[in-house]
Amino acid sequence: MDITSFIHTQRQEGLLLGDYNAYRAQCSRRLATLRKRLHRSTPKGKKYNSPAPLTPEDLSKDHSHAYLLLLSAERAWAHGLHLKSIVTDDPASASIDVRNLLISRLHKASTHARELCTLLSSPQSGSTSQSLLEATAYSATLAGTESLEKSRWELALRHFSVAKIIYTVLTGEMYKDQLTTTVDPSIRYGAYQLQLPRSLDMATIARKYFPRDEYENVAKLIEELNPDAFSDPAEKSSTAAAVITEISWRGRSAPVEDADISVALADAQAAEAAFDAREDKTSIDAFDGVLAAWQETADAVRKTIDERTAEGMGMGEPKMQALQLTYTAVNYTLICWRVGRNRVMIENIASTKAPGSEVKGKKLAHLKEEVVLYDAILQSLDQISSLPGIAADTTLTQTLTAKRSFFLSLRCRSIAHSHILMSSLTNALALFARALSHITPAFPVLSSPDASSDLDATSHRGLAISAESASNLQENLNGLVTRYRALVHLDSMMAKAQAAESAGAGKAPLVERLDEWPEQGIDWENGVVQWPPKVLPVPVKPLFLDIAWNYIEYPGVFREVEGVESAEEREEKAETARKGLLGRLWGR
Repeated sequence: MDITSFIHTQRQEGLLLGDYNAYRAQCSRRLATLRKRLHRSTPKGKKYNSPAPLTPEDLSKDHSHAYLLLLSAERAWAHGLHLKSIVTDDPASASIDVRNLLISRLHKASTHARELCTLLSSPQSGSTSQSLLEATAYSATLAGTESLEKSRWELALRHFSVAKIIYTVLTGEMYKDQLTTTVDPSIRYGAYQLQLPRSLDMATIARKYFPRDEYENVAKLIEELNPDAFSDPAEKSSTAAAVITEISWRGRSAPVEDADISVALADAQAAEAAFDAREDKTSIDAFDGVLAAWQETADAVRKTIDERTAEGMGMGEPKMQALQLTYTAVNYTLICWRVGRNRVMIENIASTKAPGSEVKGKKLAHLKEEVVLYDAILQSLDQISSLPGIAADTTLTQTLTAKRSFFLSLRCRSIAHSHILMSSLTNALALFARALSHITPAFPVLSSPDASSDLDATSHRGLAISAESASNLQENLNGLVTRYRALVHLDSMMAKAQAAESAGAGKAPLVERLDEWPEQGIDWENGVVQWPPKVLPVPVKPLFLDIAWNYIEYPGVFREVEGVESAEEREEKAETARKGLLGRLWGR
């Protein structure tokens, strides 16, 4: 019987339709349908008779009977929250009658949930211990909501402490969602109203206010699932003996005053120590514990900042500045671990590739996975840039930009290899050149000693890039660009030769194609010369129309100087002119 799952699904579907009143109407419709199916409704035309109360035997026969109580409780709860939203939006409507009706609806919801717990606690119901725990946590949540409306802060803490411990020992995303959305904010608000010290984390408050005398059987079930549920981890854990009171990042320190953040930081450091103790650090499962611990730490810091903001604390106050520094440091570390996991996944993909044994489809699939992981890394680097205080740190910003160029270059190289598999050498050359253009300006930054900070000292944190790795990538890309530039040029020459052959240029004899390089061997098909030879025009007695011809001097020929010619020489020329055929005929 999945009680929490049923409630979670009902609320998600109902609240998507609109407000709490729409969800209330949905619960009414489903309740009527369920009553008809279970034969617990009054037929038409007959006088209304109150149905018999549910018994544990009814639940053992059909678990759907439990949903009758759940839907009834949800309908009353939705009605109460609808009234509360009206009062919040229009304070003038907050009359005594409306307040009484609001509390009455919440009390009715709590009564239905308590009745379900009573039925499930009976051995005749055939329910499991987990179903009883879920029903108890649900009932405690509704009772705590009613107590908050009545301003009974200590009673509300007692109820929500029951729900807190139960949802903590149960494993599942739905239980975490209940904790983050309903239980934890209510405990923090109740502790604020009771003026409890902020050094107490919510787990400590829940253990302190858990009513063991009222929930003795429930406490036993909880201890069966987790024997340390009611014990203080600081008393048993040697790593938690030193409480985290300060956090340092980029030469700055901030005090850790919130207990939840301190406990979460201690858990995250313990998870890192467990990771370092592992022999196999290339397993993806090894990163899950560390990532979950740092994610919980980031959530705790974010929740604390939201609470301080809701209380009216400004961003310029020292406590808020310390929280902002803690938020940046925690999220930076979380992103580094996330990038480290993605890089290990890429290395695992590369190690599974066997040269020449995989088909083209599998190779393309592996390259596609690499590109997706590189996209995730680039997205993580963009998230770092949006953290508070990063933009003002020019040194870190320059380093992050260079590291982003490094991963962008790797991404382009993977895409280029996929184009090689598709026999698209031109696209591959363009991508290799693009990758080289990314790593070339980033190499001086990555090779500098300031590129690796103390936060990147361990390679598994993801953003540690050595100067040797950057140099190897640049050399590799230089070689790839040179190689594929030559291959593309050869392909271009072959394409031109094939185009020329298809156009008929290859039909000329060999003597007329001596200026061409035979890439595919000498073509002897059309012979060395044309035979029989064709009649071709040949230039004979060309005309020289250049005026410079008159000024050309040849050896043994003396040029006459203008203006020095004598009368005898002119007479001799005239006599020579008359010695022609006509001159000789007419001159006689």
